[in-house]
Amino acid sequence: MASLPEDRAALVSPDLPLRANLSARENIALIPLYQKHFDAAEASHQAQTLLEQLGFASIGDKRDPDMNPSERFVAKLARALILKRPQLVIERPGAMLYDIPYPAFLRELASRFEGAPEKWEVFDFDWNRPLYDRE
Repeated sequence: MASLPEDRAALVSPDLPLRANLSARENIALIPLYQKHFDAAEASHQAQTLLEQLGFASIGDKRDPDMNPSERFVAKLARALILKRPQLVIERPGAMLYDIPYPAFLRELASRFEGAPEKWEVFDFDWNRPLYDRE
């Protein structure tokens, strides 16, 4: 990931936490608010629209401590997707999605997202490779 240009890839990683004092929608809205200079209402609308598209509209008002691992992952994913970069890198999804069969979950989320990045890459532990190979 370090060799990728910053403007080409968005990262979802267990090492990039959500801000615990903000809701999922607010965490996602920070991107258009500060990087693209949208006003707060428009940034919040974009964030909620993205959550709806991913099928997780109900987590908009939840804060990190109130989310389960799947919801937390979706908030992180939406935060990366709102960057609208051509490549999405998901690092160690098993460390974030330990409560569900995550290769299928990732495919389901990718199928829901219109305008998905050209390339989704998953970097996982070698011992998890059979999880991807069999599906």
